[in-house]
Amino acid sequence: MIADYYDRVWTRKLALPQYQTLEKRWRSRWDFAVERIGQGERVLDVACGDGVLGEMLIRTKGCKVVGLDVSPYARAQAERRGVRALACDISTERFPVEDGAFDAATLLCCLEHVFDPAHALREAARAVRPGGRLFVTLPNAVSLRFRLDFLRGRLSKDFLHTNDGEGLHIRFFNYAEDFDRFVAEEVPGLQLVEKRAALKNPKKGSRLARAALRAGIRVWPNLFAEYTHYTLARRP
Repeated sequence: MIADYYDRVWTRKLALPQYQTLEKRWRSRWDFAVERIGQGERVLDVACGDGVLGEMLIRTKGCKVVGLDVSPYARAQAERRGVRALACDISTERFPVEDGAFDAATLLCCLEHVFDPAHALREAARAVRPGGRLFVTLPNAVSLRFRLDFLRGRLSKDFLHTNDGEGLHIRFFNYAEDFDRFVAEEVPGLQLVEKRAALKNPKKGSRLARAALRAGIRVWPNLFAEYTHYTLARRP
């Protein structure tokens, strides 16, 4: 079962040294969402995991956060962080929330893990009010590091997401247009309003290395971006 699989993933992940502090596991997707979500907003955190983002939003923005996740273990961790966490397989199940109940929904690095990302997007759109926003983060599947691995005849563990404590990637998007086209074709009730190329971990490596990568992203985002962040709005 998918719940058993992700229970194993989360149990192993949270036991690894690199996940013991937020500093080590920091991701630009959290900054992207927190910066754009307003004070006191109602937020649905889709695939909330252990509730790190939800806790940030509750603590820094006074938000009311409901999380969805298929893993009972992850939901238990999220509840300890103050997030109300509900059981849901976001690829197949109707989200257990009312229509238009939220101001915003976050889908951060989860759509690449599910068999039917269009279903998850449609359900998230249903859950937010007209004009409400969806914040989505996706790995860039054609970044330079992955291309170099392909040239060497290898499939990167980061590309497939098969490192210890990680769940498998089964759907791939690039920065250039894959997701933009996917949304237009599969979820016409959503409008793309912002797209940003970014580093995965904005705190990793030296300041000089991060500056060089950011310069590369500005010039050629489809080659150098590690993440792509999107803001989508539900059409009235």
